[in-house]
Amino acid sequence: MSDSMQVSKLEAAQRQLDFAICMLFAGADPIAVHTLVGAASIIFTDMVENIAPDKSWDKMAQNANNLAPAEYFNIMRRAQNFFKHARTDHDAALDFDLDDTESLAFWAVMNASELAPLSIEAQVFQLWYIASHSPVSDDNESPLREAIQLFGDLRAKPREERFQAGFRVLHEASKHMSHFVIRQGLL
Repeated sequence: MSDSMQVSKLEAAQRQLDFAICMLFAGADPIAVHTLVGAASIIFTDMVENIAPDKSWDKMAQNANNLAPAEYFNIMRRAQNFFKHARTDHDAALDFDLDDTESLAFWAVMNASELAPLSIEAQVFQLWYIASHSPVSDDNESPLREAIQLFGDLRAKPREERFQAGFRVLHEASKHMSHFVIRQGLL
């Protein structure tokens, strides 16, 4: 008799994204992290476009950048598609911009937020991304203010230092959440 589990598309995407965020902050292999983020991103995109198309962050980004959907997804999923296909370009190489993973994960988190409450991992990542990449110059503007209070201003920090800050905050948040869950008798 084999073991099995039943899982919804939403739960699969949430679990993929949460694990990818943990891997990203831990400095795991960037290709594996990107591949896992990409898998979650596709599910969240498909679900939000079917359930709440007016809340699709992909569509908002397409409109803001005046891009057709195909053009937008070619840009957003360029590395992801490279990592999963080799039928016609088996000898190709890619200049992989490591920041692409962070951006793809951020849009996945934003779409996920339209479907269900965010996990601790997704909430921490969302604020970490803002502390790391916000173009806003006024650090009193919300949500940048909250992100900087939690992480400090990470925008000028080296990649490794930004990941260490994410790892530290996620570890602390997870520790506090597990204490809450245990006290509530949920574990």
